[in-house]
Amino acid sequence: MITLNPLFRDGAVFQQKKPIPVWGRAIAGNRLKAEFAGVEANTKAAAGGKFMLRLPSVDAGGPFELKITDLDSGETVLIRDILVGEVWLASGQSNMEYTLGSDWVPAVDETLHVSESVNRIQEKEYCDTIPDPSKLRFITLDKRATGLEEETFIGEWKYMNSENAPLASAVAAWFARFIQEKINVPVGLVISAWGGTIAEAWTSRAGLLSNPETAPMVSDADKIFNEEDCWNRPGNLAVQIPAEKCLDPGNEGFGKGWAEPDFDDSEWKTMRIPGSWIVQKISGNGALWVRQEIEIPAEWAGKDIVLNMGGIDKQDTTYFNGVKVGGLGEKDDSTFWNKARKYNVPGNLVKAGRNVLAVRAYSFMFDGSFLGSSKNYYIQLEGSEERIFFAGEWKANAELDLGVLSPGALLPGPGNANTPGILFNSMIRPLLPFAIRGAIWYQGESNAHSVFESLSYTEKLSTMIRDWRYHWGQGDFPFIQVQLANYSPGIDPEFVRDSRWAVLRESQRLVCENLPQVSMCTAVDIGELTDIHPQDKKTVGVRMAANALHHVYGYESIVPFGPLYQSYAVEGNSIRISFRYAEGMKIREDLLQSFYIAGKDRVFHPATAAKVEGNTILVSSEKVSNPYAIRYGWSDAAISTVYNAAGLPASPFRTDDWNLDA
Repeated sequence: MITLNPLFRDGAVFQQKKPIPVWGRAIAGNRLKAEFAGVEANTKAAAGGKFMLRLPSVDAGGPFELKITDLDSGETVLIRDILVGEVWLASGQSNMEYTLGSDWVPAVDETLHVSESVNRIQEKEYCDTIPDPSKLRFITLDKRATGLEEETFIGEWKYMNSENAPLASAVAAWFARFIQEKINVPVGLVISAWGGTIAEAWTSRAGLLSNPETAPMVSDADKIFNEEDCWNRPGNLAVQIPAEKCLDPGNEGFGKGWAEPDFDDSEWKTMRIPGSWIVQKISGNGALWVRQEIEIPAEWAGKDIVLNMGGIDKQDTTYFNGVKVGGLGEKDDSTFWNKARKYNVPGNLVKAGRNVLAVRAYSFMFDGSFLGSSKNYYIQLEGSEERIFFAGEWKANAELDLGVLSPGALLPGPGNANTPGILFNSMIRPLLPFAIRGAIWYQGESNAHSVFESLSYTEKLSTMIRDWRYHWGQGDFPFIQVQLANYSPGIDPEFVRDSRWAVLRESQRLVCENLPQVSMCTAVDIGELTDIHPQDKKTVGVRMAANALHHVYGYESIVPFGPLYQSYAVEGNSIRISFRYAEGMKIREDLLQSFYIAGKDRVFHPATAAKVEGNTILVSSEKVSNPYAIRYGWSDAAISTVYNAAGLPASPFRTDDWNLDA
């Protein structure tokens, strides 16, 4: 029996002009032959059944078919509709995971409607103007942190059409689109991201051991994984919550008639779905009931329908006109926290006119939410494309309010996505060694909890990149990262001496200097001060694409970056700073808030003058007669004032080498 890795399914995209690894399992010892686009490769299945084929490189084109034959048993597997073009891995934490159709809206702005949010506007723009969805495709890995060396994952290749595009990483979708339009070959995205995760979690055990700074993490993790208790925690989640808090005491709302269509819910609160019931102050963790009326046309009456909802954090029991039609999770199970719900509703429950959908959701830790996009909430006539959407305002009432449960410190081990090495094993290892052009990476926020951690990020990310390149076995493939956006809730966006985000941005820049084929774009001017998830993902994707087009695809006329600090020189009572990528450089509106200058006393003062001269800026301060150092944009919530002719902002920098962790 031949089984292939999920990357090798209908609709896949293979990397052009590189050998194409194909792998899976078959009968041990049997001979296997692969045929694809006029080339072929042969091998045998190893004693354990694993096999690996490496097809010769193929030029861009398609669609093609991949045929794999077991020459001994005669079994064949045929994979259809495969394109050859450019394949990019998209990875990182929540700002990479953030989907094009996300309804994430800043909780602080209770007046902001979903239809007005930047990400929804960008989603509409993207979906309304896709030139050829078949040439843009993506596959997204399910989120796993099992603590095991996984071989496979759950996922399928999708066209980037108006139906599927909202499910893709927003940054990656925009990046791929601009690459595809410029080079005119198919582009495939492999999306493997998890919010709130650190770089060490994405690095292999061997990689961590190669760095003296991260090596001790391995022995600590080994001790945890050797303990029986780590494999028996509630819901396989590594959290410190008393067991009695995790267990659902029972469904009392059903006995009160809360699922019945004629129940009077007029006194219940109003909740917007998708959304968090905790953020909307409906209730804390515990059991929450929500109800929605759905008007069904007469021609649907008596016919089977399919009910779709986004992921529910964490468990649900779902009723249609008072009858249970589905549900996932029970007791202390949290494995369905972000799994989309899809339930069949038999025709005998479907009536013309008013119907009532009721959901009992249960969450015993972290957030309590109805997740996904508004487009994920609909009923569909079985066998038809007709849909009725029902996101928006629902009625909600708490059956059990446990308050907002803080899980305390996460314990390393299965279920904790920040265990060193765990995401490499669960979400990178299954991809190895799929042929790719390179990787785009949006991460760093979770490695910026202190100045010390931010300083160590250079080595940690460098270790991860070297580790990935080693395991992929494709040389120094391009790696493009996003320099962190401006963000600082509750902090005045001025100069902050010990800014942890400024230090991490510097660490990101230094990684580009440490390793070949590593570059970055900056998001320092497009963040949102009170939201760690800035909604403008189009600009980030465009900037990453410009970077790739310049550095990877050889379009020298495309500017890849804003003014990038190179050197400085003291000239009397001023300091002259030299930049790369500085053509047409200017200081917007003559604003100086981002420049600070100090003497040897290490006391920084705002600059009072800054003059652009070619690819340099001459900076001075009336309070510093003998300048020694300059810092630019050196705060969590940096203000960007320096741009080049391409409209790209300068990356924050400092000219001093003073100890930041003193």
